[in-house]
Amino acid sequence: MVGLFKVVGGLVIALAVAMAVWMVAVGGIGGLVAGLVVILLYGFCGAVIFTFGLMLEHLEVIRRDSARQSEMLTELLRRTPKTEPSHRESMAQSLDQLTKSNFRFKDI
Repeated sequence: MVGLFKVVGGLVIALAVAMAVWMVAVGGIGGLVAGLVVILLYGFCGAVIFTFGLMLEHLEVIRRDSARQSEMLTELLRRTPKTEPSHRESMAQSLDQLTKSNFRFKDI
């Protein structure tokens, strides 16, 4: 899906460039000026579509890494160093709450 957005965005930008060349070839500079709004609109739309594809790709990477980061954080909290007894009980209680929760970074 991400690749499709990037390809479609690139094709729309290529269409805008091809239209600009065609307008210059057919109508000279007057033809280019007449079609300038349409050409710029197509180029902008292609850039937006391509950028949307890049954003989706970035979000997929974040989602894929968030589960692994949650597991790493839980493991790190489980391996806490031995401390004095008063802190040990509060830390154990906090750790129990964390392991019982269903929290994942991707839920944010």
